[in-house]
Amino acid sequence: MRDAGGHCIDIASVPVKPLDSVIIRMNVDDFEEAYEMLTARGFVCGSNSVIEPPSSKSALMISPTGFKFDLCQHIRKKAKN
Repeated sequence: MRDAGGHCIDIASVPVKPLDSVIIRMNVDDFEEAYEMLTARGFVCGSNSVIEPPSSKSALMISPTGFKFDLCQHIRKKAKN
């Protein structure tokens, strides 16, 4: 899904028996800033770790009410000159 500003929202249904979860991915430009802002407001990292493959940073965040989403920053490699 893409909004009028060009921002994308992905919605994924993750089958986890006996309960299913709906998770939204939140793409941000500054992962650390977003992570600090969310944790200061009571959100917790579901896996207690940030995943850092070469192309992104990601963390499953859980709100104080139990809503889950994937906080994600895509990292672009700098072009070689």
